Parts: sequence; C-alpha cells; structure tokens
Amino acid sequence: MAVNVAASAHVPRHPESPWFRAWYAACASEDLRPGQVRAWSLAGRELVLFRTESGQVQALAAHCPHMGAHLARGTVVGECLRCPLHHLAFDGRGVCHPPRRLSQRAFPVVERHGNVLVFNGPVVLFPPPQVGPPALRWRAAPPVTVKCGWLPLVTNAFDIEHLRTVHLRELREPPRLERPDAFTLRLRFTSRVTGNGLSDRMMKALSGDHIRVTLTLYGGSLLAVESDLGRVRGALLAAFLPHPEGTQVTLSVASPPSLLPGLAPARLALSRWLYTAFLHRDLSVLEGMRFQSAAAREDPVLRPLLDFIAQLPEDPDDAPPG
Repeated sequence: MAVNVAASAHVPRHPESPWFRAWYAACASEDLRPGQVRAWSLAGRELVLFRTESGQVQALAAHCPHMGAHLARGTVVGECLRCPLHHLAFDGRGVCHPPRRLSQRAFPVVERHGNVLVFNGPVVLFPPPQVGPPALRWRAAPPVTVKCGWLPLVTNAFDIEHLRTVHLRELREPPRLERPDAFTLRLRFTSRVTGNGLSDRMMKALSGDHIRVTLTLYGGSLLAVESDLGRVRGALLAAFLPHPEGTQVTLSVASPPSLLPGLAPARLALSRWLYTAFLHRDLSVLEGMRFQSAAAREDPVLRPLLDFIAQLPEDPDDAPPG
C-alpha cells in the first residue's frame, strides 16, 4: 500500500511521549484466551480486546454506540462481542448484529511475536514487523514502567557511545544506518566485549567476540534487536507505550527451535537472561532523564534517528477520548 507520509508528517508536539499512527503492544497473546474480553487504553481512547470462539483477536472502541455501556463487561458469542446492556453484538469490523443503523469503531489488530498488536488509527499505514525467521519461538514478559520519557529509551538503543561506556562493547567496524521505508530505521553493527561480568564472559565465549547486532525501529513504537553470536542467535522486541509515570516497556524474547526435546525452553531462558542482563544496566541510568536533543544532534547516528522520528505521522486527533 502506497502512503504519502510527507503530507501528514511533522515534528512531534510532545517529543517525550508522542502518540504515533503505529502498532502498539496491547497484551501478551497468551493472556487473551478464547471467549475472553479485556479493556485497554490507547492514546486516551478506551478500547476492548476480545478473542472469538474461533480464536481470532479483535479490537473495538470500548463504549457501545447504542447507549454507551462499556463492552469490557460484555460477552463473546461466536465471532461477536455482545453488549451487556441490550445484547447488541458487534463483530471484528464493528458491524452490529442483528442489523441496525449502528456501527462500532474497529481498530486493526494482529498477533505477532507473542503479542497482540493494535494499530493506532483506522487505516494501517505500514505492516506489522516480522522479526527474524518465522520458526523463532517467542515469549512476552510482563510490562515494566521506566520513569523517563519515550525518547530517551529509543535514543539509548542507538547511542553507540553509551554502548561503549555502560555496556562495555567496542565496535569492530563503523555502524551502518538503513531506511527501508518511511516508517522503518535500521542500524547494524558488530561489536566486541570489553566487560568482565558473567554475562559479558558468556557473550564473548558464545560469539567468538564478534557480536553482530541489528536494531530496527518500526513506526516509533516497536524496537527489534536481533543478535547473531555465531553459534547462538536471538531476537528481542521492545514495545513502548507512554505512561503517566514514564514509559511502559514490554519485552518479548525469541530463540531458535530445537530438535532435542526440552532444549527449546532452555535456549529461550538463556536468551532472556542475556538480554535482561544487558538491558538492566540502562534502568538506573535512564530513570528521571530529561532528554537534550541539541546534544544528541551532535552524534552522527542519533541525528538521523531524530530526523526519522520527526517525520513520523502522529495521531492527528490529539488523543480525544472515545
């Protein structure tokens, strides 16, 4: 689908916590069972998620268009969500059953990488991310709230100097930036370990001290990290959601499947531990941070990152309720 981004893109009004027209992680797939309904808030809008009896996940505006009952208190009946007040039912397109001159706003929704992803807008501007090969096994962790804005978290991932000072890595070659499309920014680099912690030593042993990393930012709301350690490959998807106390972050970790029974969970646990040990160093550093964009623009990698963010389309409705 061709999209004219330049016509609607502008510098974000709230760079610390913008609401983009993008995919957001609503919950873990395993937390929404067939027949289950749950409320969720996105950009000041109240939504409901439900899984139909056939297993399809749908997302609708939360209040019934008839008399305003909250649909999170409704019931899944077949492929529809039934309002608790007058038993009007709405399918995943928002069509009312039995037919009436009523319709409910529906939001695009997919399941990807262990998460239920909802698009913040009526029309999908870009496809949901596909991180790594389809055979990867994914598991989403419970979300955590980091007490800082969204922008410090995103720039932190692309900050090569921070990679040296805090994560104790040195680059083996200059980093490479790519722009596959208007909604995607990618950074590739190969590093070596300079730290001596347990996870550092394990990384060094597994990779032969050649850690190949690919970072991909999708629409400003999803960040994929793919690592190639030679003998071990893994992937992580970080989903960002602005929160009153900072930014809510949901991490999903993947590992390759195994031909040996019982080995896949061990591989997934190893990947989760390595990623968690690596990212744990950031939390205390970023707490309470007030981002200085002027200083970031002096960095040759962060400057194009900020330019990329500035052209992403924001929610033009400025997050009205309903």
